[in-house]
Amino acid sequence: MDTTPEQMSSRTAAAWTVALTILGGLTGLAWDGPFLAVTCALSLGGGAALATVLSRRRMIATIREGEGKAAALGYADGIGDMVVLGISAYRTAVFPLSGPDAVDAAERRARRKAAYQLTAAEGLPHHLREAAAAALEAIDDARDSDTESAFEALMKAVHEQRRRA
Repeated sequence: MDTTPEQMSSRTAAAWTVALTILGGLTGLAWDGPFLAVTCALSLGGGAALATVLSRRRMIATIREGEGKAAALGYADGIGDMVVLGISAYRTAVFPLSGPDAVDAAERRARRKAAYQLTAAEGLPHHLREAAAAALEAIDDARDSDTESAFEALMKAVHEQRRRA
């Protein structure tokens, strides 16, 4: 079954038109007989068909706008999570648990480059970009205590971004 907005709109319009046509027919039949039944059915059915045709364009535009907003929010949430993962990997390379010589300089540079590229990604909201920049600055300066608080602020900003959706 096709679930595009256009197809859903067409099926909904057809269902309303049929339902109102039947309702009009039954009402006309109950009031005065077959002639009024046909007249009421055509009136209500035609009115329903006309209303759905006139409102269809606006309804499709509203659905498309909602889809666009949902896609943008989903992208922002996903890239926010990726920024947290990238900065976490870079932080682990700068402050390894097994000692300062556990990660070589090439890997540290590669993780730093990846973290900065994720922070510069298009579509990342400004408040997340600022929090990520603060975390990267603390990591670059090798301030372990500041890094922890900046990283927590970044995770809080990502969480708040998700709650806004």
